[in-house]
Amino acid sequence: MIYFYGESELVSGFNIEYAAGPFALFFIAEYINIIIMNALTTIIFLGTFYPIHSPELFTTCFTTKTLFLTSLFL
Repeated sequence: MIYFYGESELVSGFNIEYAAGPFALFFIAEYINIIIMNALTTIIFLGTFYPIHSPELFTTCFTTKTLFLTSLFL
């Protein structure tokens, strides 16, 4: 069997270099970065609006907005 490693390293060298554990951690870090950026965007631009009479809904509103932005970018 002939394997062509030369071309794939130019395109996605990190896929070849890492074993399964570090490879999974690499992509988990990428997805966590996306979620953190969307959380910061929610805080800065979308505001933290929640009903005045029930402030316990703050977490629900914040999570809903963050997940909405995340679903747009994934």
